[in-house]
Amino acid sequence: MAFTATRWGQLLKEKKMPPGEKSMTAADCYRFVLSNPAIDVCMTELRPRSRCARTSPSSTAGMSEDELARVRRIGDYVHGPKRR
Repeated sequence: MAFTATRWGQLLKEKKMPPGEKSMTAADCYRFVLSNPAIDVCMTELRPRSRCARTSPSSTAGMSEDELARVRRIGDYVHGPKRR
């Protein structure tokens, strides 16, 4: 089980991304988490609830190798040493 797939919203913020990289969408975050074969469930809280329709339709689709590499690059940047 996983939670905080968006890293408490940090992965959705443009200013937190590596230079030249667009921010992730919530669906990107959930798809990445659910692409891990060890994860069966990803808990989330959607605020407001109207986000659910925008987030969930593609959240169960797998990710291509390019998409996985992009998310890992962003994750390394966001989780790396403090830059700001």
